[in-house]
Amino acid sequence: GTAMQRAGSNLQLQRASTLPTESKELRHAATMPITFDVAAERPCCGGLWKTQQMFGFVLGLVALLALCLGRPVRTYPSANDMLGVTALCACFWVFEVIPVYMTALFPLVLMPFLKITSSEIAAQAYWNWISLLVVGMFLVDIALEEVHLARRVALKLLLRVGVVHPAALLACFMGMCWVSSMFLNSIAVTLVMTPFAIGLLNAA
Repeated sequence: GTAMQRAGSNLQLQRASTLPTESKELRHAATMPITFDVAAERPCCGGLWKTQQMFGFVLGLVALLALCLGRPVRTYPSANDMLGVTALCACFWVFEVIPVYMTALFPLVLMPFLKITSSEIAAQAYWNWISLLVVGMFLVDIALEEVHLARRVALKLLLRVGVVHPAALLACFMGMCWVSSMFLNSIAVTLVMTPFAIGLLNAA
């Protein structure tokens, strides 16, 4: 699948023999392949990090300290600290020093610590009503997938309409999207209808 291709595409980071087989672990491997490459040599930090991870760690810290202490931007002093935080996150992300989920939390801690902005303003960038909408719809999609509701509806639709009438199937989906769009956000409609469309394609 796509996750397998993403996880195994970088031959320098991932070996095919070390790829996980379960779907849940496969998603993590696609996001953070370097942590699943158990066959690679890890000479740094007592066998925890590869050489490139240690290089990214040192480079990120050096970039942060150089920008915060060197102050290359004279007009806006806070911009130097923000550049340092950005450089640190970029190095940790590119070299996969730690999981990307933890790297994403660095600005939430460092921005108030360096007095770039308040913790309240920094936290607002991580969570708002749009984020809540997307997370809620993903939870609904997971529930639909667990009970196979999308596949049931797709099979029922195929039995009623028939595979030989693709125009009728398309009209059904367009009608459902049109009615749902009257009451729901367009993002929510897309997230809700995607499992049904995938289920219909798999059932056909």
